[in-house]
Amino acid sequence: MKQSDVLDSIYLNKRGHEMETAHWAYYRVTSLGGNEGDHIQVCLLTWPLLSDIDVVGEEDKAPVVNPADTAFNSAYPNLCGLLGNKWNIDHKQSILIGMRVRAG
Repeated sequence: MKQSDVLDSIYLNKRGHEMETAHWAYYRVTSLGGNEGDHIQVCLLTWPLLSDIDVVGEEDKAPVVNPADTAFNSAYPNLCGLLGNKWNIDHKQSILIGMRVRAG
């Protein structure tokens, strides 16, 4: 992994629909730097390619960088609040389905 590479944590949230895959949300959480106070990026992903969904002009489909304070004690609750408010995703109900290294 090069210094400029980033590590994505990829999640699946079924949004209460175990069998209806049309309701499922795939998303990534990426720490851009990995240190306390560094930027955090959250982005919805397409299935099956797991590529970013970034629609210019549609705020609900754009990635978010720095969902509020990213210090050690506040990053997780801020991430959970962002996912719930922006995309109706309960992060505590999400499943970590993989990690990937990506060019930063």
